[in-house]
Amino acid sequence: MSNDRFARWGAATGILAVVFILGGFGLYGSNLPSIDASAQDWASFFTDHQSRIQAAITIVGVGLFFFIWFLGSLRAAIAAAEGGAGRLASVAHGGGLVAVVTLMIGLTATGAAAFHPDGLDPNLTRALNDIGVIAGGPGAAGFTALFAATAIAGYRHGALPAPVAGFSALAAITQPLAYGIAVTDHGAFAGDGALGLWIPVATFSLAMLTASVALMRNPGGGSSTGG
Repeated sequence: MSNDRFARWGAATGILAVVFILGGFGLYGSNLPSIDASAQDWASFFTDHQSRIQAAITIVGVGLFFFIWFLGSLRAAIAAAEGGAGRLASVAHGGGLVAVVTLMIGLTATGAAAFHPDGLDPNLTRALNDIGVIAGGPGAAGFTALFAATAIAGYRHGALPAPVAGFSALAAITQPLAYGIAVTDHGAFAGDGALGLWIPVATFSLAMLTASVALMRNPGGGSSTGG
């Protein structure tokens, strides 16, 4: 077990990632029009709340930095417990990075819509916002791989305590619900719906927070049990 305080600080970035990502999206989502609102409604939203939207994007960007740093801590813990080629560690790390890239694409599109909102056609503003929303659909693949590999590493190799691995398994099962974001703009599977947004966000947060706390307590991960 590593008692390196820097490893513990690295593990704590998972908590910071959740705080900044949820805080940023929460700031952006205040008084947000529905996903299927008119182009004019979206244009007015970006014009009236330009500074707030830009601040929210910046906050989420900081959260993604902490998320990337946490992935390094998680990968090290899984690799130490897994041993060998570190297949699960690679899948978890790669899945997390894929998720970050898709979120960055979405944030960039949203940021472009807020950059010069007065000079954009309302239909273009809505299209840019749609890209920001739809990016969450394919991004679910990365999150699913991240949490599935983490759960398996916890159960099979003891990289994380069993209850924490269970929360990662729950996140892996529910992240694919976000695929619906890319195919509908209303109902439970939409980008503002219970299944498309709220359940995946809730399980993501739970899995991240519990994994971060577990790694803070044991930065080196569990001992390998083989297999």
